[in-house]
Amino acid sequence: MTKHRPPLSIDAALSRIAGQMKNGFEDMAAVTGRVARTVRNWGDPDTPEQVPIDCAIALDLAYIAAGGTGAPIFETYAHMLDLGQGSHFADQLQLLRHARAVAKETGEANTAILDAAMPSATDIDRQRAAAEIAEAIDTLKRALPLVGGQPP
Repeated sequence: MTKHRPPLSIDAALSRIAGQMKNGFEDMAAVTGRVARTVRNWGDPDTPEQVPIDCAIALDLAYIAAGGTGAPIFETYAHMLDLGQGSHFADQLQLLRHARAVAKETGEANTAILDAAMPSATDIDRQRAAAEIAEAIDTLKRALPLVGGQPP
């Protein structure tokens, strides 16, 4: 039975390497010092075996030596790492995005306060400062849960 291979999986990377090698998995086994069945199992999600890092490097180098472009296992690993970062650091990325809004709103509030403090300030300047302060406070309150705090 043929198993589905996600396009950016270790299994697909191993198959790409096998397709570039003259004798496929047999050549890959020789490169890694393992038997062909073990090399096949590295890409099978139904088996516990995983490709050791030294073998992954050797296979990518053998792929390049056989005329392949790129490094299939390395590229797959890099993609998996990118995906993992997105989910693992999602809260930090959300906080980083919100930090921009905090900087903008507090900066505008600071400028408005300075304008309201000028000897020539008008009621409109003070009203604008009050509005900017309120916007900054709202933005800062929304940042509080992102850093693990609770609103007052």
